[in-house]
Amino acid sequence: MQAIFDKNIQTLPERYIQRIIAKRASASGIELKPHETEALAKHLLAGNCTPLQLEERPGLMSATLTLTEEDIDEIADLADRFEAKLTRAIEGIAKDASNILLRSIRKQWREIQAEHERNRAKFIETIQIIWGDAFDKLDMLMAAADSVGGQAIAVAHAAGSKQHLAITTALDRLHIRGIQVATEVLTLLREGFADAAFSRWRTLHEVSVVAMVLGDHGEDIAIRYLDHDSVEAQRAAEAYQRCHPKEAAKESNVAALHRTKAEYDAVLARYGQAFKSPYGWAAQHLGKQKPTFQDLEEAANQVQMRLQYKAASYGVHAGIEGLTTSVADVFGEGPPGRASIGGLHEAGIETAFSIVRLTGPLLGPNWSIDKLAGLNALIELRDIAANAFWEGGEAMRQATWVSEEEMEAWEREVQNNRNAEEQED
Repeated sequence: MQAIFDKNIQTLPERYIQRIIAKRASASGIELKPHETEALAKHLLAGNCTPLQLEERPGLMSATLTLTEEDIDEIADLADRFEAKLTRAIEGIAKDASNILLRSIRKQWREIQAEHERNRAKFIETIQIIWGDAFDKLDMLMAAADSVGGQAIAVAHAAGSKQHLAITTALDRLHIRGIQVATEVLTLLREGFADAAFSRWRTLHEVSVVAMVLGDHGEDIAIRYLDHDSVEAQRAAEAYQRCHPKEAAKESNVAALHRTKAEYDAVLARYGQAFKSPYGWAAQHLGKQKPTFQDLEEAANQVQMRLQYKAASYGVHAGIEGLTTSVADVFGEGPPGRASIGGLHEAGIETAFSIVRLTGPLLGPNWSIDKLAGLNALIELRDIAANAFWEGGEAMRQATWVSEEEMEAWEREVQNNRNAEEQED
């Protein structure tokens, strides 16, 4: 459609000149055929000053055709009028074309959707054959962590101790969020989105590191962590005032903004200026004026995770690395740009380990036999899930392509393993 439009726009000068030639020829009693009018217009537009040979016929031999300044002005006027109407014409054409396209999409959508669903079902079936066992093991670990963590919180609340209220509250909220993020990771893995799952693991890693730091330093840092909400609220308020000054100036909002600022000033007066940085709640305990997340990783003895964290960040931001690298690129062909059966082990393994790191702080510092049993069970389930993902990753790394026979053999092996595990239970 654009090509047709462009072609018509390019022929406008010639059509204007044809119109003037026909008008002048008629006024001079000259009868020109359409192809002659076209030939004359092209001749003039080409800048030719030589005569143009037309078909000989009575009345044409001695004819004189003259273009005057008025004709040139008329051509310019036609062009100006057309330009003034062009914008409206383009908008109308685009709207009509859009309506046609939408009608076509709606008419064909059921058929397109059915085909998409068929392809998706086959794809999910393939993923399940290769990775289904690993998914089930990770799901089991998540359910166990949710149960073990939930029981620990219930015991802490039942004790009713106000000495540990902040740490219990903070770790409970972090654990709930972490399990939710882990569920999101597993959902993305089941759909074949390796990079997206790895990016969500990045968030789970952040949550687990914060939980570990809080668990190591106890009630006082937990109080600061919860109070840091006033700093985040003030940042949001300042952004609101910058982006929506008219709304912020309304009387109904001014009072709320003043309360937010007062709470912000109060926590800074209590904890000092270092508290206002993004991780200012950890400033005193880490001995840093402006702590970073990397400082938190070091405090939690998780500095070895920096490389994985950096790699997972590529899928979060719009940098070039996110466009040229992918954990799903198992065949060296670059990012697949869509769901893939490859690379799912990266997020799966890291998620398994992060779940245990997240749950551990809930079980301390007063250990019991039940808590130790719960932690040991989680560690065993973590290793089982991580190993299942590692095996899937190794199989994908060694494969150049997967035939139907190999898929069937793989499915039989997975089923045999499951049957063996059920018999052991």
